[in-house]
Amino acid sequence: MKYKIILLLFLLSSLTMSSQKKYFFDYIIEYKFQANQTSKVEKRYLLTNSKDDTYECRVYEEDSLNFRIDFIDEIGIRSNSIIDKSEFFKAETISLLCESINYQKEKYKYDSGRFDFMNKKDTLINGVYYKNYAMKYRKITNARKYKHGISYYIVENNTEFHLPLMMFSGVFDVRETSKNIPNGIAKEIFSLSYDKKQYEFVYKLLQYVKIKKYFIIPENCDPNASIPLKFEFKFK
Repeated sequence: MKYKIILLLFLLSSLTMSSQKKYFFDYIIEYKFQANQTSKVEKRYLLTNSKDDTYECRVYEEDSLNFRIDFIDEIGIRSNSIIDKSEFFKAETISLLCESINYQKEKYKYDSGRFDFMNKKDTLINGVYYKNYAMKYRKITNARKYKHGISYYIVENNTEFHLPLMMFSGVFDVRETSKNIPNGIAKEIFSLSYDKKQYEFVYKLLQYVKIKKYFIIPENCDPNASIPLKFEFKFK
């Protein structure tokens, strides 16, 4: 089911309900995206906190007037909602509708052997060198199950202020096995299909902009007090 979210165009300082759950985003990152080499090109946005990778929001084009936003945090809270494009960019504070919020009753169990990360030699693009690394399932059975090959990340220069972006996984525990990869906003991200015959999930950076934006889960639908709805993270 789709939910149209309510926009609150006011400063966070005007909020008085202390038990509301608030999330702060300080960057919006714009990408050109293709699901595979023959699919149409789309624009996608990522809202992030450059110093806190325990939550994120991905923004997709729903239609000519609206975005679909997919918010998720590490404790299992997730909201999938529809928002007017123009209001999304104008709003400093966005209140999520209770009806759009799901969360998992039990936290995902951390598996230290789920992924392998590999730092690669700097890659040369148009005469400029960039750091890069790769990520893959450690177990071939998982790679086969999800039909997912190795994923590559090329890091934009001079973006060390931002924690790494784990675009292909909703499993936040992944950062525990990726502590040695470089910080930075991804310049390019792509994955090889399981059979290694084509590129999939190709992201190419268009721009990143510093912002000040908040998401709020209202007090009356605090997941700690409401009935939990099961949600399963998938590597995608």
